[in-house]
Amino acid sequence: MNMAAILFGVEARRPASYLLLLAAIGGVSVAGSGQAVGGPRTAVGFLLGGVLAVAALGAPIPAPAGHLGGSATAMAAMAARLGWPVIGGCLGALASPAGPSGPALAGFHSLAGFLLGAGFAAALVAFLERRLPNRADVASGALVITAGAGLAGAAAWHRFADNPLAGRAAVLVAVLVAIGAAVVVARMPLAARKPRGTGRLMASGDPARGRLDLVGMAAALTGMVVCLFLAPESAAANRIVAVACFVALAVPEATITPVSLGRGWSRLLESVPLRPLGGGKRIGMTDLVSESVGFHALLLGWPSLVALALLAGDRERSAGAMATVALLAGSAAVTWGVASLVRRHTDGGTALAAVVAVLVVVWMVVVTYPPG
Repeated sequence: MNMAAILFGVEARRPASYLLLLAAIGGVSVAGSGQAVGGPRTAVGFLLGGVLAVAALGAPIPAPAGHLGGSATAMAAMAARLGWPVIGGCLGALASPAGPSGPALAGFHSLAGFLLGAGFAAALVAFLERRLPNRADVASGALVITAGAGLAGAAAWHRFADNPLAGRAAVLVAVLVAIGAAVVVARMPLAARKPRGTGRLMASGDPARGRLDLVGMAAALTGMVVCLFLAPESAAANRIVAVACFVALAVPEATITPVSLGRGWSRLLESVPLRPLGGGKRIGMTDLVSESVGFHALLLGWPSLVALALLAGDRERSAGAMATVALLAGSAAVTWGVASLVRRHTDGGTALAAVVAVLVVVWMVVVTYPPG
């Protein structure tokens, strides 16, 4: 039995593998059907592949996978984890209404974007995990950059949709600009800040988390000004940006324990009763999930709340702000509920996969209802 088969068998014991497999089947199928509103099929597939790849690699590769053959075995272990959503994506493309019978490979545009997004996000995770000690920051950083590249490419393609050659060039430029902006932000001098709330196991004061939160707040403010005031016809873009930032920032922090420990040690530390300085009840994992989800929902939602108050007299323009607030509230409720339920009983990687899978299912239901 070769090493790849052994590692694939190890991953077959993780519930996260099957969650991501099913999420990829359904997500790529819906993206390829043409019902995935909000962007071209390739861009939607790219974002979906990036999210599922980060969810697959969210938890660290356990020993002895990292010691059986050095870096080659570590790469094989990453491939074994990525294999589950990739197989699911291929099955989803075949099951899509625009699959093999679709015109001129139209049904496989989402699959091509899915594979590209998964590879892009996996490369980012491999790069960031050598530079950031916090696993949640690694996942959030990879998701933020992947979302920036995917959304920038989709916007560029939409701008030059009538000219395929110019559209491809614009997509390449937009992706390079997004990556360049990520490099600039990563090099910004930023001092470590005081940890949010309790500061226990989550929400560390590392400068990387501060940069990520600043990027999210800047994106929310930019979306509010541009999409709700300057160009109200593009209000849907504000919803996409806000929800993408929430998933990138809140979901990893609410599910992954920053300390790279095994399941047993993580559950032991999370069960330690701590007493706040001012007294009060015991701090549990649910309180930490609430802290992260609530903070990021407020961080990304207050610009739309301000816009909603300023546009209260204009029903059509205020509808965009109201929809953004509603989507953020729904995403926060799903994340809090699933993370609070799953996080107490499984490792962080499984919790991350569960939240991502449920969010993908919710997205599938939203874009396919009502039918036709």
